[in-house]
Amino acid sequence: MQKTYEIRGIPGAMARDAWWFGDGADGAAYRKDRVDTAPSGRRRIAAVVVLVVLADVLFWHQRVGASLAVFALAVFAAATFDLYGQRRLIWPALVAIAGALPVVEMVQPLSVAFLILSQLVAVVWARFPAASSGTIAASVLWLARRVPLASFVAVFGTVRGFWANRAGRSDTAPTARSLLRNWGLPVGGTLIFAALLVEANPLIGRLLVPHVDIVPLLQRGLFWLGIGLIVWPILDPAPVAGHHFVFPTKNRMPGLGLNAGSVLRALVMFNLIIGVQTLMDATILIGGADLPPGMTYASYARRGAYPLLVTAMLAGGFALSARPFLGEHRVMRPLMFLWLAQNVALSASAMMRLDLYVGAYGLTYLRLYAMIWIGMVAVGLALTGWQVMRGRSNGWLMVRAAGLGVGTLYLCAFVNFAEMIAARNLSGHARVDLEYLCDLGPMAAGAVRAAKGQPCVYLNAPSTTGWRDFSFRAWRVQRYVAGAGHAEPSL
Repeated sequence: MQKTYEIRGIPGAMARDAWWFGDGADGAAYRKDRVDTAPSGRRRIAAVVVLVVLADVLFWHQRVGASLAVFALAVFAAATFDLYGQRRLIWPALVAIAGALPVVEMVQPLSVAFLILSQLVAVVWARFPAASSGTIAASVLWLARRVPLASFVAVFGTVRGFWANRAGRSDTAPTARSLLRNWGLPVGGTLIFAALLVEANPLIGRLLVPHVDIVPLLQRGLFWLGIGLIVWPILDPAPVAGHHFVFPTKNRMPGLGLNAGSVLRALVMFNLIIGVQTLMDATILIGGADLPPGMTYASYARRGAYPLLVTAMLAGGFALSARPFLGEHRVMRPLMFLWLAQNVALSASAMMRLDLYVGAYGLTYLRLYAMIWIGMVAVGLALTGWQVMRGRSNGWLMVRAAGLGVGTLYLCAFVNFAEMIAARNLSGHARVDLEYLCDLGPMAAGAVRAAKGQPCVYLNAPSTTGWRDFSFRAWRVQRYVAGAGHAEPSL
């Protein structure tokens, strides 16, 4: 019986693009377009051996840094070795290089995630040059699920084929009885004679049984095995034959009682309540109106920043759900534009409140990330307004919202947030939490060393031991600290 798998949560557009996973006519047509230049079994084994040796040189008992980028690009080169000289390899290679740059900047979870994702996308794109973006995305998800479990199946099949060819039986593998018949006497006899010689001659015993520490050898062997299992499937990202993947073709949003009448009434009521909130915020934050008795600006900012952010996010979800009904009444589209504009203003109000709170209590990672997220929500609401005005589909908006999120995260991988937080908190406009400041780590050493009074005496600049753990961010901080040590404090 044919195995059937269903992967839930895939957007409808991607599901429709993933028809090639099937074994029907559409799948055959896609396989005709696929470039069948995947490395052969022997070349893959040779590539895995080379990559394992390279990983041992780069990583074993070494701190990671730029070595991760070197290894990832080596995996891409091994997976596309037979495609060199072809122009279609240029764009996948650029994707692989761009994904490796954040790791060269600094090794952190975000940069490692970009490294892994970019290498998978680059390899799949190089192997499937005619595939659509949805197909490439679905194939990357499928390939990520294969690593490294599929390696066991692939290695087992390779070993079976090797033994079958050696036995002159290309279609079947040798049975346990044939293995015992052919190898039992040689192996067993050799072990018996070796035991007798060890007993008779201690010198031979020392040669045959050297005194080694087995634990480090076992650890290193497991490291080699793990590297091999990870890189094996990446060298050939072709779908597993015989499996049929069924994706949902419709991605309906829940009804939630939405209809033309309810959407119209909701838009009127939502605009009224958000309008009151926007007006009150404007009178306090811009007009300088007095706060309620007993409330400070800090508590006002703390109480409102995050709830307003959640409100703006819910507004975007409502806009997506209500979009199919906007043509039912002539005032619904203007009300939707007003709703989105007010929520953009609400995001700006949340940003201003958060800035007040940071001014009073200092900047932290959470508050900085919240500012970035508020900005992304505001841009997303503006994109939603453009989508409604131009009559674009929800898929159009989802693709651009995803691009906005990925692009923002990619840029964040190159920003030294620790130094930014330290510099802001030491600027003299907020309370300085010395414990939090000193826990920011070596990447904040530049801003801390430049401050008056040296608040964190034991906070040193990041150190590197060689090119393997090189980090461009650490190099910049080291140079800054070295310069600050010979200059007057600037803060």
